[in-house]
Amino acid sequence: MIKELENQIRDLRKELAAIKNDQAVLRLQPCRGDSEIRGKEAKLTELDRRAKVINDTIRDMTRKRQLLISQSATKGSYASPPSSDPSQE
Repeated sequence: MIKELENQIRDLRKELAAIKNDQAVLRLQPCRGDSEIRGKEAKLTELDRRAKVINDTIRDMTRKRQLLISQSATKGSYASPPSSDPSQE
């Protein structure tokens, strides 16, 4: 389960990097008129929205991963050792 979350987080980070690259390329493109400016702003707004959703998803998945790790760590560290008391045998 933890590995699956790590893989999903890695994939989302790659997608986020691609979105940021698309934003940078789009910002550098010149515009010739109002319609091109509006189109460019609409694309940038959509890319910003997608980046926000991905960031929120990454944050949630990271929290879930950390919770799973802490739960597995506490289960392993609090396990009681076998009793060597002869009266219980």
